[in-house]
Amino acid sequence: MKKIDLKSLLIGILSTMLVFSTLGLRSKTDELGHLVVRSLTIEDDRGVIMGYLGNGYMQTYNQYGEPTLFIGTGKDGGGYMRSYNGNGDESAYVGTGRMGGGYIRTYNNSQKETAYLGTGSDHAGQLRVYNKDGVTSSYLGDGYYQAYNQFGERTLFLGTGTSGGGYLRTYNFEGQETVYIGTGADSSGQLRVYDSAGETGTFLGSGYFRTYNQFGKMTTYLGNGRDGGGYLRTNNKFETETSFLGTNNSNEGLINLNDKFGQSFWIRLNKGNWIFIHFLTFSP
Repeated sequence: MKKIDLKSLLIGILSTMLVFSTLGLRSKTDELGHLVVRSLTIEDDRGVIMGYLGNGYMQTYNQYGEPTLFIGTGKDGGGYMRSYNGNGDESAYVGTGRMGGGYIRTYNNSQKETAYLGTGSDHAGQLRVYNKDGVTSSYLGDGYYQAYNQFGERTLFLGTGTSGGGYLRTYNFEGQETVYIGTGADSSGQLRVYDSAGETGTFLGSGYFRTYNQFGKMTTYLGNGRDGGGYLRTNNKFETETSFLGTNNSNEGLINLNDKFGQSFWIRLNKGNWIFIHFLTFSP
């Protein structure tokens, strides 16, 4: 039987330990340490590239070699991420804009933008929704909401005015304002209805109602007077008063009829239940 040389065995064990120490032998649960690589390519079992990491960005691919995700740094120094559908077309973007604000964009399978959520040019937050053709259909901004038709014309506005009051505006298919409901300059509520030319047709304010013709002339007034009494006035197309029905300054009922020039005769009904008719002028 061959005799084991203890001296040689000891030297072998010490040499092995020295080699492992030099190579940085660590336990299985410990970290690998500092690893430096210029790029990293990941392939599947068939050798198809599934991912790439290097040069300041990371990109992933599907089994057909189409890009599915990109994460990296843009030309302006901001970070961003792009995701792609199965055909390799961009479907979403998350990143930093030119002015430093963040935003998200989404696209449909026709590469038309469908939504934008982020920071606008006014440095405030905003949300835009687009139709299938990439035309803006809804906009939510700093204190207001707007809707648009298929031609890109605004049809609705709901928000806060410069004076701090809320209001609603509607528009026709040509972008012409049709209705206003909200707070007026006197901080009271009001309703305006416009004709097809954009002229006020009807106005409902705090305690009164007015109508207008196509020339912008007031034709009817129904409401409260300065002294607190109610009355109705009608005007002709030139805004000349033609009739008055209401309460006069003496708190009595009064009916007043005028000719086309505003010359009047009047009928007064007082508490004595008698009628007095005064003819001032007559038209031939």
